[in-house]
Amino acid sequence: MKKVEYVRCNDLKFINLNGLYNDDYTSLKNLDYTILKVIEVEAPISLNMLKARLREAMEIKKISQKALDIINERLDYYGIVRTSNLYDEILWPKKGVFKIDYLRVNGDRQIYDIAYQEMVNLSKDFIKYGLKDEELLRAMLSFFNLEVLTEKARTYLEFIIEKSM
Repeated sequence: MKKVEYVRCNDLKFINLNGLYNDDYTSLKNLDYTILKVIEVEAPISLNMLKARLREAMEIKKISQKALDIINERLDYYGIVRTSNLYDEILWPKKGVFKIDYLRVNGDRQIYDIAYQEMVNLSKDFIKYGLKDEELLRAMLSFFNLEVLTEKARTYLEFIIEKSM
């Protein structure tokens, strides 16, 4: 399996939340710029990770439902493709889902934020070496320096393994 360094988008423009609520042109333009730039650099990216980048750009701790509605409108406006990743949506550029033959490492993502299309590469690699069942789950968890196999992690990793077959 090919591993590549995760590239994080740091080109975030400040987004004034009140301006966003009041349809301020600059706030909307900065939101659009930041959304498109983050997706260009980090796709496939979970909606959760996009929200983290936007919180950073807005200098806030939590995104309100009103702000999330605006974000979703902008994603739809730009034709951002969404796929399910069991626990979250994965966002892809307008051109859609593309083939991934690598796993990006060393990012600030949780395992649930990694598109299953990326995670199956890890799963297939371990399966190729004869790992299965609990041993396979533990090896995948260990790859991310995690030790506790929570029920949520088990469900997600089993979802990945199923997609690998």
